Amino acid sequence: MKNIQFFFASTTIWSLLFALICASHSSTGSNSSSPDIINYNDFSLQFEDYFNQTELNTTIWKVGDNLVRTKDQFQIYTKENVKLKNNSLVISAQYNSTIWKGQKYDYTGGYLDTRGDLGFKFKYGYAEARIKLPQLYTNDSSFPAFWGLPADNSRWHYSVEIDIMEYCNVCSGKDTSTYIYGAYIYGNREQYGDCRIWYRSPMKQLDFTQYHLYGMLWNENEVTFYVDGVANFSYIAKDPSNNSSVGCPIVIPNRDFYLILNFAVIQKFAKPEHYKETKEMYVDYVRVYKSKNQ
Repeated sequence: MKNIQFFFASTTIWSLLFALICASHSSTGSNSSSPDIINYNDFSLQFEDYFNQTELNTTIWKVGDNLVRTKDQFQIYTKENVKLKNNSLVISAQYNSTIWKGQKYDYTGGYLDTRGDLGFKFKYGYAEARIKLPQLYTNDSSFPAFWGLPADNSRWHYSVEIDIMEYCNVCSGKDTSTYIYGAYIYGNREQYGDCRIWYRSPMKQLDFTQYHLYGMLWNENEVTFYVDGVANFSYIAKDPSNNSSVGCPIVIPNRDFYLILNFAVIQKFAKPEHYKETKEMYVDYVRVYKSKNQ
């Protein structure tokens, strides 16, 4: 009887180990080498900010003030929309007419990145942020995000962009439910001409008014997005694009990135009545880990 019990116990343990070793989450096609569940014992902490000080750490963070990132954006980012409150970073968007360099902007948003006085950048590892998002109206223009760009080339949108979390209810066509998703954008004009690829991972519905953990595991062969420590989707090098009309292979960046947190407004859906109260995204902390295997 003991031998039978030992056999079943051993089988259970090996099955569990096999499940942990062999990732089972969805990917662009090839088998993922990223774990289904993040194990922090596999990493060493490289960077953290819990936003529990009285002022933002400007040696790391740079706040966008009177910033318009691209000519296509119609809101302006101001420092008034980035604050520390109740031991959290609070990034907001609001209907608030502002004049800058002769241009009128009806909406203002918040933006900051890790390009402060000393700054922070990283290549490979696991980056995460614990975030609480606002309730959205139907066809809401709110567009908060946690993402990254290359430190040596921050041009958007003709470069690499990794969107760890984007929050939207006008990004899924006729389905007006509220979702989060990750996105991976790669456009190497020298290698692929005018090939710009946009991959969006499967969208996920949660109670976004509660805190959730949004993460990205990045190594030389793939990028994997996580929600609450569980893998959502992997983008694997050399797999074909999920856009069959493009056909470009996925290329994983091998250069330093900086992190961005922002709250934008989508022009097409912007309505003043959706901003009777300021919309706010709360960030409890941001952490970046380095793999012990690197």
